[in-house]
Amino acid sequence: RDAGPATSVERAARAGIDERYAREWLEQQAVADLLEVDDASLDASARRYTLPAAYAGPLLDPDSPLSLAPIGRSVVACAKVMPQLLDAYRTGGGVEWADYGPDMVEAQGDFNRPWLRAAYGTEILPAIPAVHARLTSGTARVADVACGVGWAAIAIAAAYADVRVDGFDLDPGSIELARANAEAAGVADRVTFAVRDAADPLAAGQYDVAVVVEAIHDLSRPIEVLAAIRAMLKPGGVALIADERTEDVFTAPGSETERLFYGFSLFTCLPAAMTERPTAATGTVIRADTMRAYAEAAGFGGFERIDEPALDMLRFYLLTP
Repeated sequence: RDAGPATSVERAARAGIDERYAREWLEQQAVADLLEVDDASLDASARRYTLPAAYAGPLLDPDSPLSLAPIGRSVVACAKVMPQLLDAYRTGGGVEWADYGPDMVEAQGDFNRPWLRAAYGTEILPAIPAVHARLTSGTARVADVACGVGWAAIAIAAAYADVRVDGFDLDPGSIELARANAEAAGVADRVTFAVRDAADPLAAGQYDVAVVVEAIHDLSRPIEVLAAIRAMLKPGGVALIADERTEDVFTAPGSETERLFYGFSLFTCLPAAMTERPTAATGTVIRADTMRAYAEAAGFGGFERIDEPALDMLRFYLLTP
């Protein structure tokens, strides 16, 4: 965190790093116009550097809707697996999600953290009557499938005091972080997380609502997972899926968000889906018609594309058995 103007000596002490490296980094950031320097003519050790207030949210606040840190961590995670990616492109294989390491796990959680904490339980879910009615029934039980580090489950529990939420994910590291996040948020008494497959028969017919946030496009077998989600719902239950807000059809050149989606698809989402056979090999750019086809093949009789409420990067789909 930024603690105000400081010299390279002060910054090095605060960060616990070598002063010479700190000085070079500060000078580079000032040259790149990311830091302000009080007087560039001063001796190198006397210059004081400041982070402009407008940059504090995007760079330092994980709850800021403009947070950029997840982008940087994602780039680092992709760089770590570059030899595996090159091999996958040659052979048609894939790269396991776990191989990307904690940088990718935490970056994925931090991408969605701002809107989940700020709006999911307080604005988005109340605006979807079929979901809100079940969450306010007094006895609702929710499944957060592919829960990652847990922000969706935590947001639901924080907004709906009578709801119990179970989060499932196959990644042990994500579950460990999710439990810590729930404890810190004060909802660990009503939210549980487990390393578990959505197809676990113990979950059948247990849930009023199932939610999936930005995960269907990553799956090798999305239809089977959606069928398992359908099976875990009680009669009258609903599933709410959040996934990429892509264009309806392929267009080139594409929008800025479409370009970002394809970038992630090349380096992360498609390789992750290619680790198993058979695979749907969806990739990040999952269009609404593809989601509908998956839902219908999984046995859902009702499919509703929800464009309002909307997010810049995501849209919602309401599925009913």
